[in-house]
Amino acid sequence: MSLLTTAARIAEEAEFDPDTVSPGVAGFIAFAALGIGIILLGFNLVGRLRRNSYRAEVREQIEQELAAQNGALGTAAPDPQAPAQPGASGAEPGASGAEPGASGAEPGAEPRS
Repeated sequence: MSLLTTAARIAEEAEFDPDTVSPGVAGFIAFAALGIGIILLGFNLVGRLRRNSYRAEVREQIEQELAAQNGALGTAAPDPQAPAQPGASGAEPGASGAEPGASGAEPGAEPRS
């Protein structure tokens, strides 16, 4: 006999009582752990969102204070959050005639000390 026919014969012989079918203690524990995990993730999400909101408010307040200070002084300070712009140091890249990243030494040569 094959495994499939053996399993079918055992299933036919077994008594099935729909009143006793339940996930048991293991199912309850798994479901409770899942619920507790989801609740903890929700608390974590709320905390991160609140922290991000506070940081945005503080950042905006600092920008307003800096703008007020710079308005009184008549100068504009660069935004610390802004990305660096190429050529902001005054020299254009490649203005020296050398390729960016080139050290002037031949490939494979040892560095001079």
